[in-house]
Formats: sequence, C-alpha cells, structure tokens
Amino acid sequence: MWCGLLVISPLAMAADGSWSSSSFGGMLSQGKQTLKSRPVRPDIAPPPGAIAATLAWRITTNGNLPMGFRVQVCGGNRCVRLSGLSGEMALPVGFPASGPLWFEYVSTVRGAIAPSVTILSNQVTLGYRMR
Repeated sequence: MWCGLLVISPLAMAADGSWSSSSFGGMLSQGKQTLKSRPVRPDIAPPPGAIAATLAWRITTNGNLPMGFRVQVCGGNRCVRLSGLSGEMALPVGFPASGPLWFEYVSTVRGAIAPSVTILSNQVTLGYRMR
C-alpha cells in the first residue's frame, strides 16, 4: 500500500480535481512555421471557482524532432514553453481550469523539414484546486 503512495507526484497531490483529454496535432514540413493542435478540453467542466494548478502532458510524434523545434501549451491568453515531449509542471496564473488548451509546435529553422514532423497525439491531464 505504501509503494503506491510513493509514486504519486507532489504536483498531482496539490490538486483538488483533474481532467484528461487528447487530440492530434498535424504536420510540419517547412521551417519558420507554427502549427496549432486541435484544442483539448474536459468532457465535464470543473466546478465554478476551480483554478488550474498542474499540467501533465505526453506528445507522440512520428519520429525524432529536428533542431530548433519548440513546443508550448497555451490557454486563455497565456503560453508556456514545455521542456520536452512529456512531463509535468505547475501552471502559472491565468490558465483556464476548464480549457480549452492547445499546443503550438514551432520550427525555428529555415527551409524544408525532412522528414516532416507529424504530431500523432497530444495528451494532457490538468489538475485544479478550489479557491
């Protein structure tokens, strides 16, 4: 029983509730482009007064990412750069607890991307706390 408690993330323990969703991204074949994923949102909205607290994400692509490739998650009027294709973080103030959230994939290099990058899926779990 204690083993299960040890693997729970401290970020997840801070939340009073959570929701998960997924979408697909699209394809980038040229540099200096930004691709927005389809939005993710909960099936059932969090209660009124919920404040977004944590985000866990997993992005699946068709292969390795080229140099100069960045990913950020956006919601409301805020965007935060992600540290990789999967991870967990505390969200800054201003992210909506009920979504929608979307990913932005940015290629900072010029020219063709070969092979092209296809975002197969974006998965998120947003943890929220009550005021």
